[in-house]
Amino acid sequence: MPVEFPAPRIAAFQDHATRLYDSRKPGTSLASLARDLLLALFDVCTHAGLDRVLAELAEAFPPLDVTDRSALASHEAVLPAVVAQLETIDLDGGGPRGPKPRQLVGCVVAALGLTPVDEPDRTITLDGAVRVDVTGALTAVVDVELAAPKLRADIIADARARCDVRHHAAFDRLAAQLDDRGLHFVKQAKVPIDALHAVQYALFETRNAIVARVVGAALDRARDVLAAADAEAGARIDQPITLRATPREVAILRACDPRVTKTPARVLQSLLDSLTDLLRIAWRAPAETALPYAASRTFAVGDVIDHPKFGRGKVIASVVKRIDVEFADGMHTLVHAPPSR
Repeated sequence: MPVEFPAPRIAAFQDHATRLYDSRKPGTSLASLARDLLLALFDVCTHAGLDRVLAELAEAFPPLDVTDRSALASHEAVLPAVVAQLETIDLDGGGPRGPKPRQLVGCVVAALGLTPVDEPDRTITLDGAVRVDVTGALTAVVDVELAAPKLRADIIADARARCDVRHHAAFDRLAAQLDDRGLHFVKQAKVPIDALHAVQYALFETRNAIVARVVGAALDRARDVLAAADAEAGARIDQPITLRATPREVAILRACDPRVTKTPARVLQSLLDSLTDLLRIAWRAPAETALPYAASRTFAVGDVIDHPKFGRGKVIASVVKRIDVEFADGMHTLVHAPPSR
């Protein structure tokens, strides 16, 4: 039975395939490449909320645990099927490199019986001003909760509580070597290997738990802003995307990704990208405010003005008492009051 795969997500899969192909050495095992491609497919599905695709793959290739990232890549039927498809293309021969990633994706699509399909247009168009308000709502939480040294203190307190008491002495020695955000060791303290592993695991779990908590609180505020502008946009945050995974859950997953540095700015950008992508929002550019023209007013380059004769235009140059303004019928030079010095 064919498994439908949203065509727009093929591009994301090809991006992964391009990186894998570019980093692959000629002659490398096809089985290794096949595993990496299947891991990439799993990541594309989980980061886009395509749990329905994974569920249907589990039905097509039992037994398959779709909660285990490595299960798809090591499946006794799936892996050989992808390898067999890879053997039909000449990866190490001549020819242009450009089509190779697309061929890699085609091999996985054919082996798994994926059918690229167009999705219905569910785009919600909102004003750019709403995006500004959403950004402000997210920032109000993220900037505070992920700021140093608060983040470091929260990580240390939570992670220490997660550690067994017998590892507390080692934890304290290691924690003293954490950077100002509590994310990396500045220097590695010497502790028993079992204690090191226990502390590293506690820190990993804690960091993800804190990011998940902060992102959840930030999304609550963003949801209120979106709901005020468009009820459907606000509701979508907690509605399943394809099966059970919601934009909230996927946004948290994306923010916790190790490739996302846990600075407020980077997490904020991740959240904005997630909301735009997962809620299917198209942002309208904010309308430019036009200033009424008067010779006694001061204008700057970039200002939009309304002229009683020429209509609306933009100031592209300013020299002392004159401004050059681009109108629909061409350039006009006007007088204005220069800024006082």
